[in-house]
Amino acid sequence: MKYQAKHWLFLAPFVKRALKKRYDAADVKLIMGGAKDEYKKLLEQADNIGEKNPMADNLYFSLLFFSFMKASDGKIGPQELRQLMRDTLSDPILLKLMGNGDFNDPKQLAKFGKKMHDNSDWAEEHREEYPETWKFNFDDSHQDGVYYYFTKCPIAKFFNDQGMGDLAPIFCELDYLTVKTRRAQLLREKTLAQGDDMCDFWIVGDQVQDPK
Repeated sequence: MKYQAKHWLFLAPFVKRALKKRYDAADVKLIMGGAKDEYKKLLEQADNIGEKNPMADNLYFSLLFFSFMKASDGKIGPQELRQLMRDTLSDPILLKLMGNGDFNDPKQLAKFGKKMHDNSDWAEEHREEYPETWKFNFDDSHQDGVYYYFTKCPIAKFFNDQGMGDLAPIFCELDYLTVKTRRAQLLREKTLAQGDDMCDFWIVGDQVQDPK
């Protein structure tokens, strides 16, 4: 994947704010000083899924977070990386920039569902050029929310290809964290990162009880 400065410029300042909560100035300097180079190396190793792929940000941001672990000289392990992602994605300024959403609103949830179908259409139209991008499947049998699942995920594939499959489940947590910012809940039974045959996404508003 080609490095694009916009992802680094957008997220890195908030990661730095999160790092300052848990690490001293020397450690923050070490981690921040090496992360961008590590990020570029990671992108070079990743499958090209298309810079204009509407899902590409998911891969970019996952590898960006991972670059801080790679640059930490052992100071950030798997659990620390989980916490770093949680701290970053709970930053009120970042949440404001990401926009306030509420998937308890049927119109907003329907708009999200359409977006996922559009993303799937893009993937299939470009499947020959970018064969490793996400493979969407949809199931409308659920009465509540939006349901879909992936049978191919370039994020899980990246970590498996690099012999780091044990780290892949960490990045599944980003799904829960980002869904939460839209006042929604993610109900899930399987992930490719854990060796299952799919990653399932059942997304409903956080006010929905006993979803069907």
